[in-house]
Amino acid sequence: MARTDAALAAGWQAAVQAVTDSRNAPLSARHALHAAVALDRLSDLAHARRSTLPPTLGRAGDILTFRAALRAADPAFGPLMDLTACSANGPHLALIATEIPPEGFASLPVGDLMVSLYNAGTVPRLFLVTQAENLPMQPLLQAALDWWRTVVPPATTD
Repeated sequence: MARTDAALAAGWQAAVQAVTDSRNAPLSARHALHAAVALDRLSDLAHARRSTLPPTLGRAGDILTFRAALRAADPAFGPLMDLTACSANGPHLALIATEIPPEGFASLPVGDLMVSLYNAGTVPRLFLVTQAENLPMQPLLQAALDWWRTVVPPATTD
């Protein structure tokens, strides 16, 4: 069990660092994909320790049932799992020009403000593009990390 705890703790720290790196480079698809993979890896690591997790996850015997339970647990997991599956027709990451409403200009960082002035009030943002919708990547990564923060036992959190 100690080896499983250490692996989960290391996976947790890797996910926290990857999401932080992505937040610090919000237009980098590479950093965002790395964060998605690190969060997805927590699924496999947590499966080995599922008996200590909430009952909805703890009762999931095989890894596929466990991952299905994770998808149901939080809306962020499905799109991230689909992204990391790297399916030919699956979601992908893309920079999309996003319009800033007039009241939003005051809260923009200087760099984004300058970009918006030259790009007709738009700034680039990284999105996870699915067949149904475009999801802002940074909030998606943060939501998944926040969910794991509440589920990973305290001994393995930061």
